[in-house]
Amino acid sequence: MTGQAATAAIGEPNLSARELQARVHDAMPALERARHIGAPLRSYRNVDAVIAEMQPTEPVFCISPATLREAAKSFQSFPGRPLYAVKCNPHPFVLETLYRAGITDFDVASLDEVRLIDGIFGKAAGQFFNNPAKTRPAIRAASQDHGIRFYTADCAEEIDKIIAETGARDDLVIAVRLATRPADARYVLSTKFGAQPDNAAEMLKTIHERGIRAGISFHVGSQCLAPGAFAAAVELAGKVARKANVPLSVLNVGGGFPAPYPGDNIAGQEHYFGNIVRAIRAIELPRGCIVLCEPGRALVATAGTTVVQVVMRRGRNIFINDGVFGTLQELGHPKERRPTRLVRSDMRAAGSPVDFKVYGPTCDSNDVLGAPFTLPDDIREGDWIEIGMMGAYSLSMRTHFNGFYADDIVQLGE
Repeated sequence: MTGQAATAAIGEPNLSARELQARVHDAMPALERARHIGAPLRSYRNVDAVIAEMQPTEPVFCISPATLREAAKSFQSFPGRPLYAVKCNPHPFVLETLYRAGITDFDVASLDEVRLIDGIFGKAAGQFFNNPAKTRPAIRAASQDHGIRFYTADCAEEIDKIIAETGARDDLVIAVRLATRPADARYVLSTKFGAQPDNAAEMLKTIHERGIRAGISFHVGSQCLAPGAFAAAVELAGKVARKANVPLSVLNVGGGFPAPYPGDNIAGQEHYFGNIVRAIRAIELPRGCIVLCEPGRALVATAGTTVVQVVMRRGRNIFINDGVFGTLQELGHPKERRPTRLVRSDMRAAGSPVDFKVYGPTCDSNDVLGAPFTLPDDIREGDWIEIGMMGAYSLSMRTHFNGFYADDIVQLGE
């Protein structure tokens, strides 16, 4: 499904199981092409099997397709169409697995991401260019070369840019990104993007007057722990739409659905969806208005594991072969905790658990994790550590800084 076809389907109800199956079937040749983007992943039963066979001295990133499929299934009850946020983990194996599991639309933020999705799925995937600040060449190429007809803006200048580079065709949709009130989220995003309500209403009028279908989008913040934040944002979107007196073609509730990280008291996903459903009913969206969401973390976080090795121990400090310039970038935040497990190549009994400060392999003093790892007090050089729930923003954020790069990726299970 091209971006153009996806836009044309904005007014359709949710795809039926048969329609979804047909879409996946149409994409099969493109999915076969995906395997040529990178070498096939080696498959292991579990992390212990990875360590037993590989005895790795470099970081190993493990992806569980079964966990990805389970996460995709959980969004079948979302009251609309989920778009996977490619930036969260753009590995082709992740994208292909999610597609086969029913996530066939993608939130793209750059021309490179557009090309990635087109290169894997051809014209069988829907693409939504939701970055509110895009270059003219990127918009032009997305429209002319890839058929994308859905864009997001949060200022009048961006709306003018989109119209100028795409042409005011009747299948064009522009959503206005609305700034939301602060909520219980780890990363607040409205400080960078989002129009204030009065400005958003004026932008909706401008879009509508230009003969273009208009929508509203928002993002309550990444790792949002307050389901009610979605309801409040939907309510605000309803007020803005009423003030503008413009019929909405789309309401995009964004991302922010949390992962079950240690220390985060998260409500079940049904509470998030329930808040969204009740709020949507209250604002009485026009018939045919489609609801979108952009899950990233909630789809991939629990499906990734990083296996690292202890390079050196100095008292209660340990130095490992991956860090914040690699797949552990998010762990620089003091509230970011992940489950950890010591793995040894011998049968030594583990000591009592204690907290260790953890440093990465580079020479930069900022290469240190924000929260300690709780590990056996007799941990030593050569031991391995399994770090779970690393599927989000790990592969996409790693760098080559100082010559270190985590590039060994394997599959866990089938």
